[in-house]
Amino acid sequence: MILLACVLANVLLAEITDDMIYIHEWGVIEMDELYLRASGCSDGYIDEYGYVQEYPMADVTAPVVYFYGADCSGTFSVRIPDGSFTLLLPYPDSLAYDASAEVRYTAVWENLTIRSYEPSVDATTEASYLTRGPELDDCFAWAVPFWRMVPANRIHYSSAGYEDVFIYYESEMSNPEMFIGEYYNHVGETLIFFPEDGEMVCSVATVPGESDAIGETLSDLEIMAVLYSWGGGGMLPEEIAALWQTWKPLLRTRCELENLTMMLFPLTERQESMVSTLSFVPVENILIQFDRLLLGLGAI
Repeated sequence: MILLACVLANVLLAEITDDMIYIHEWGVIEMDELYLRASGCSDGYIDEYGYVQEYPMADVTAPVVYFYGADCSGTFSVRIPDGSFTLLLPYPDSLAYDASAEVRYTAVWENLTIRSYEPSVDATTEASYLTRGPELDDCFAWAVPFWRMVPANRIHYSSAGYEDVFIYYESEMSNPEMFIGEYYNHVGETLIFFPEDGEMVCSVATVPGESDAIGETLSDLEIMAVLYSWGGGGMLPEEIAALWQTWKPLLRTRCELENLTMMLFPLTERQESMVSTLSFVPVENILIQFDRLLLGLGAI
């Protein structure tokens, strides 16, 4: 499985060229919360020493968006058909609401400038180079180093004095009906996390029908290989690593401290479109490819 992930990674990296724009997004929705939010990271975690730490009270609900490929400029938009935005970074040029429309909220970032990743930039210089302008809030600053390990293009947004490798937004769903049902209405492969001898372990299962069957325990690399396969080969391994490093602490907390069994599963394209839709209109005449990996997470 690990070898397969490495092979797929090499194929993906070979496919990213300078004659197209590639836009990637990942995020997680906690299905057993009262209000469903598309999330980049979570509240509270178990640290590397086994102690419980709490994040600041502000919820962090942020899918992370990256750009790759051609240098370009243009207008990026996120549309929310059901629910609302709760936080946006950087804050967009416009945030429109139409109660009568099928899409209620639209956030628009105009005149973005996207420039190629520069691996030669010194890490110390890079740290000061990124996120000029509004400072990152403490409630999600802990996860940002993971997100910056992704070799995405630089995003410059002069309206807010912002420069970093990602854009993200918080969104909240008003009507979670499509996720109400056995196993949150998911059918197919899922990762099952459960406590064993006081520690979190993980195995792959198929629902409905096999969630109670405990299969082979997976390592972190094998878990990331499964997540990579859910992305259909469209996501970078570094993005999968950032996702896993961001969400593993919450899974450990819920399994080891709350003694819960959790399932993590990929949303369908239709479900993703009900969470949000993305668009980018470049100034240049150039093709665009979107790859999204939104996951559902909940206790069973």
